[in-house]
Amino acid sequence: MKNILLLGKTQAEQMVFNYFNSKNEFKVHEITTGDFTQEQTYRGHLKDVDVIVSFLGPLDVDLDMEALFSVIYSGRLNPTRIIFLSAAGIDKEVDGELDYPGVDDVSEFLKQQQYAIKVIDESEIPYTIFRLVNVVNTKHNDGHTIEEGQPVPVGNVSHETIAHFVIDAIVNGSFKNQSQALIEERSERKE
Repeated sequence: MKNILLLGKTQAEQMVFNYFNSKNEFKVHEITTGDFTQEQTYRGHLKDVDVIVSFLGPLDVDLDMEALFSVIYSGRLNPTRIIFLSAAGIDKEVDGELDYPGVDDVSEFLKQQQYAIKVIDESEIPYTIFRLVNVVNTKHNDGHTIEEGQPVPVGNVSHETIAHFVIDAIVNGSFKNQSQALIEERSERKE
């Protein structure tokens, strides 16, 4: 049985939770509230966890990851995979401007995202980074990935598509040690 821990509460997180909660070969837990920048938020939740998925953000994800990994290291815990949802634009790969809801200082926000990914990468735990374009509620078509280093058009991705790719990464081991942008459509459409 694979144990999964979901961090944060979004529509995509709920879809992932509902999917794995209905499968006998998985045990899923979630931490949806608390101060994710504090170690005590994670204590008692990480033992025997195989996969950790972060839906946290948008702000202070650098501090969230520092606290999470401090507990992982001090408890000598061995998750086999970290999946982190970040933002497209961290590598200046977006062709245009994205919206970052809840973010006033985009430069600082992107630095926080970059540092969180650095913390994950330096842990040497297998990871998957999904860099999200504008997140929308309604799915418009099938999503696809864009590899790290490739240009990313301004576009949209739905919570449903995000959940689909997270589930695929867990079930099939897809995108191991990769950073992929997720997008459904190249569009300026807003919801």
